[in-house]
Amino acid sequence: MKIRVPSYYKDFQCIASACEDTCCAGWDVVIDSQTYKTYQDMEGAFGDRLRSKLVVDQDGDNIFVLDGDRCPFLNKDLLCDIHKDLGEEYLCHTCKQYPRYREDFFNLKEMGISLSCPEAARIILGQTKGMTFELSSDSQVGNPDEADEQELLEEFFRCRDAIIHILEMTNLSLGARAGIVLSFVQELQDRLDFAELEALAQVRQKYEKPSFIRELTQELDAHKANEDLKYHNVHAYFKTYASLEHINPNDPLDLEYGLSMFWNTQADKAFYFQKHKAFNQYYKEKMHVFQNILTYFVYRYFMKSFYDYDMSSKIKVAMMSTIMIKELAIIRWIKKGEFDEADMVDISHSYSKDVEHLEKNIETLEIIFETQEEYDMDKIINTLMNEYMIN
Repeated sequence: MKIRVPSYYKDFQCIASACEDTCCAGWDVVIDSQTYKTYQDMEGAFGDRLRSKLVVDQDGDNIFVLDGDRCPFLNKDLLCDIHKDLGEEYLCHTCKQYPRYREDFFNLKEMGISLSCPEAARIILGQTKGMTFELSSDSQVGNPDEADEQELLEEFFRCRDAIIHILEMTNLSLGARAGIVLSFVQELQDRLDFAELEALAQVRQKYEKPSFIRELTQELDAHKANEDLKYHNVHAYFKTYASLEHINPNDPLDLEYGLSMFWNTQADKAFYFQKHKAFNQYYKEKMHVFQNILTYFVYRYFMKSFYDYDMSSKIKVAMMSTIMIKELAIIRWIKKGEFDEADMVDISHSYSKDVEHLEKNIETLEIIFETQEEYDMDKIINTLMNEYMIN
């Protein structure tokens, strides 16, 4: 099997107890069947301890009973007793792999590192060059006996490459780049909905032409005349995200705080725009981090559409995640009066941990994005075109 990873993948190394967070807090970790059998067969006091902490959850999965909101094997030094006393080979599959993730496409395995890990977030946000990939073998994808599916898969990859290329057009504002990508995916989705698979390449080739990009950019600029719509759009976004399941009930992402700050009185709208434009000026030299975040979500989610042909919801997950992380960054800046790399890492990894890693939330969001009018492509484009304005 061939393995493809982002070029920064190899830079990750767990910093263990030096990490400002712990991946053992807040989540139920499912114990895979092979590891469960190993724990059941283990003799001695540690085996007894393992079995005493195992329960079956409502989905029928074997998990550890949390000690408060922490894994019962996380010790006072913020290290794992299983790893320390038994060795890495005795960890369950999830703990061995995290924060790495993978997607399999025939005989190609794509892997990445998750934004939910603070150290991985530092690496992802710190990228200053375009996204490149490393392949462990040759670039052939698929099985010769599945030629039609192989060609379609390769076209999906070419479409994702085109999306990443558009996001790297730094001569355009990030809002314009994101708007172009949404238009691109909407056209692709229209072809998929009518089973016009052979037309995907034609759509992609159109969006690869600089002349078409220039024309579309001019059309998208019309959205800048409707700032008020963006204000109402973002209000709907905050209410959606506040309604999701969260790791803890104490407003971990400041969503309720944001709702009370920006959408309580008529004067709040002027305050909202004042602070957003001020933040864009304050942070203008570091705006590339939002491109990195958007590219991360595109890489992680877009190719999942190969299995369900739902490109639209996948790209909306990427766009909305980037919008919300930026909105939360502004709230942090207002509260603190300043904003640095540590804040950006904390907000990004907290969002990913709270939203992205509760699978139910992603499934809920995909349904909402495709059924509620606040998330129509044109409305999200309007938000994006007004999100990065300075003057």
